[in-house]
Amino acid sequence: MAASGLKSRIRGVLDPAARLVADLGVPPAAITLLGLVLSGFAGWGIATGHFLSAGVLLLLAGLCDMIDGATARAGGRATAFGAFLDSTVDRYSEIVVLLGALFHYTARTHGSPEIGTVLVVFVALAGSLMVSYTRARAEAVGTSCEVGLTERPERMIILILGALFGEGTFRIAIWVLAVLSNFTAVQRIRHVLIQNRD
Repeated sequence: MAASGLKSRIRGVLDPAARLVADLGVPPAAITLLGLVLSGFAGWGIATGHFLSAGVLLLLAGLCDMIDGATARAGGRATAFGAFLDSTVDRYSEIVVLLGALFHYTARTHGSPEIGTVLVVFVALAGSLMVSYTRARAEAVGTSCEVGLTERPERMIILILGALFGEGTFRIAIWVLAVLSNFTAVQRIRHVLIQNRD
């Protein structure tokens, strides 16, 4: 209920901006792809140890992610392909950001890989993708699966806050993301199991 109320408030704030962007004729797909480009630069920032810059870029990418759908709705341009593109680009965005983290902890930390942290980044990446995959597969078999602790917005917030406060905080954020994303995937598996019991 609280999460639903928060989403409604955010939508209320973003809708006027989305209407303005739609009136300017900006294609929603362009906003979606801009978010991917910003995420790519954020990943590069993380890879090279520029965490504050990466955090700002992730924040801008998150705004693109929030406003593209709202712009499509405001301009009457919402389509099935647009929704598909948005979801697909979201996955690529998470991949490039966490790929940057993998590079940083593999090659940039005093010339010596941090194997433990590299493994945690890999687990975080796997968990993030599995959160999306479990929902997609659940819906493919006819089960609604909008449950779980860390959906895309929550994962973005974890990464943004981690990056904005520097490498130490980002390392903690990666651990949090690794645990919570996989926990969410398990929540969804359990939800589908319960919904499909004979």
